[in-house]
Amino acid sequence: MCKYKKATKVKKSQLGMNPSTASNRLNKQLLYTFAKRLDMHWCYHCGGEIYGVEDMSIEHKIPWLHSEDPVSLYFDIENIAFSHKSCNYSAARKSNKQECPSVGSYKRGCRCEGCKKAQSDYRKGLRAKKS
Repeated sequence: MCKYKKATKVKKSQLGMNPSTASNRLNKQLLYTFAKRLDMHWCYHCGGEIYGVEDMSIEHKIPWLHSEDPVSLYFDIENIAFSHKSCNYSAARKSNKQECPSVGSYKRGCRCEGCKKAQSDYRKGLRAKKS
């Protein structure tokens, strides 16, 4: 048995899972922790708080698949947000448009008066919960 396979076998035995699975879980936990510290743990679609790593998914604001420059859009940090898994998956199944006014529309860039008011009311509600 080569050194690599032996090391992987030892790691798998100690972690109770494949080392690459463990690494991916750790990376996701770190990402969620940093997002929370930076107050970026809010769903891009619904505006709601993402309460745990299990419910967080990475969201591409502008879909990269079938775009003119998929590699650039895929790796563009400004094109990344976080979403609840359920919001991300349901958005993939339907149109990206959401009715105005809403917090979700505001998060996607709409600045009509209704969306600005929805966002303001939502944030006031969050502040009230914290105090």
